[in-house]
Amino acid sequence: LLGFSWKRNWVQVMFILEALWFFLPAFAANQCPGLAVQLNLPWHSPVSKQWLGTNKTWDAYYVAAAGSLLTIYFQKFFSGVNASIGLFSYDRSDLWLIGLLFGVGAVLGDHVKSFFKRRIGIRPSERWWPLDAIDFAIGSLVVTMPIVGWIGWKRITVIIVLWLVVHPVGNKVGYHIGLRTKPW
Repeated sequence: LLGFSWKRNWVQVMFILEALWFFLPAFAANQCPGLAVQLNLPWHSPVSKQWLGTNKTWDAYYVAAAGSLLTIYFQKFFSGVNASIGLFSYDRSDLWLIGLLFGVGAVLGDHVKSFFKRRIGIRPSERWWPLDAIDFAIGSLVVTMPIVGWIGWKRITVIIVLWLVVHPVGNKVGYHIGLRTKPW
């Protein structure tokens, strides 16, 4: 085959897998706020009705952090995977902080996006593509980078492009299993 190189393609596949593995806690965190509504937690009150609307609540921070912490500690059990595609050591003493930041960053990214949506007159739960798909990614990346270090523009691009594709699928699954109120 002309121009086909197993080695080059394998390196590209591994690069994509690194980005996906790194970002799995943020993706899990992004699916968790819908769970907070189902659990009817006591902290289900709006962060700011005026600035974010009534559907951005405090409990999202707790459940997203719990989801990302559970995910990152689940990842820790896969030492072979971590050695192959992990972008940092999962044996580090501040793993809890990285997990926490993935979750808080995901919700913070969503809330910052919602702030700007309200300022330009977009109603709550109305689509604002592509920011609806990558808000949590941007938030998680911004807050985790000071701890895990710079992962490079290529990986950031891979994460954002993949999530533009994966996010709608994840949201539809979340909607069908009752974790989301909208399929987008």
